[in-house]
Amino acid sequence: MWNSYKGLVDYIAEAYGCVAEIGIGHFPDVALALVDRGVQVFATDIKSFRYKGLKMVVDDITHPNLSLYTGVHLIYSVRPPLELVPYMERLAKVVAADLIVRPLTSESPPRSPSDRDEP
Repeated sequence: MWNSYKGLVDYIAEAYGCVAEIGIGHFPDVALALVDRGVQVFATDIKSFRYKGLKMVVDDITHPNLSLYTGVHLIYSVRPPLELVPYMERLAKVVAADLIVRPLTSESPPRSPSDRDEP
């Protein structure tokens, strides 16, 4: 599974210096790989998790603490529940950060209201 994220890690490490992972859950591999590459990373989840070498913060993406994201250039999420993607889009816009969402390969990202066909 790790090989499928190597390209993502390489891209983020080359393009960004300060990033936040949303909804890290039980999968810290990407964030830890970024830390190893010298990227400043913090990760959030609605549950408290601890991973050695990684700054973890409890935060709810549906009501985020905006001050946490000051100076973040990229917000990313790996395999998030798709219903949370619009909240990530809103947060990225508010804090002027780029957004990368890597869904499960079997899922499609939700269509935004502007993409929907008119009745």
